[in-house]
Amino acid sequence: MQTKTYSELYDLIQALCGVMFAVGEEQRIKALINRRAQKAYRASNYWTRFLLVGQQFTPDDGVVLYEDPNGYKVDTFLRIYKTQPYTGINVQEYEFTVTQGGAKLIHGTTIPDTVWVTCKTQLLDTYGTATGDNSNIPNEWFQYMAHGTYSDYLRAEGQQERAALADQEASEMLTDELMRLDEQHTQTIISNRISTNSNMQYRSY
Repeated sequence: MQTKTYSELYDLIQALCGVMFAVGEEQRIKALINRRAQKAYRASNYWTRFLLVGQQFTPDDGVVLYEDPNGYKVDTFLRIYKTQPYTGINVQEYEFTVTQGGAKLIHGTTIPDTVWVTCKTQLLDTYGTATGDNSNIPNEWFQYMAHGTYSDYLRAEGQQERAALADQEASEMLTDELMRLDEQHTQTIISNRISTNSNMQYRSY
């Protein structure tokens, strides 16, 4: 997927702020950047780069763990299927409850060995240029992160009115990206359906 560099983001923030950040400010700006990344990440369960669709998982005694033995790290469980989804119609699903350990399946007397999970994976990256950081910024978050960090910088400098305007502009940019997600219809297909008598017969208990 498309990305831009942390250096590009940092330079844009400096341009918006109209200053060259001192060496001592770099860590503060980095913290603000990553705070905005977290806000963008939390704005939707359906960001394409974090969406795992119909992937095979191995439950542990009827619980789909947040960290699957295959290496997947789950943030939000969306749907869990008995058989591989999106390859045919009438695929059965498991109801589940989310616990501290993971998604506890409502499976009846038979404990499944395999399920197929659609979920939002964890954001594990810290964006920056230090060792261990990810220097690739998601393109869909780039403008929001830049203008949001600009807003945070203004607020820290006591410029509340300008900060509010910048924050509004950042929010509009994020909304545009969320609308693009909606236009792709991914959420419509993946999100949990409203339970009705007709579709409940395809869920597994």
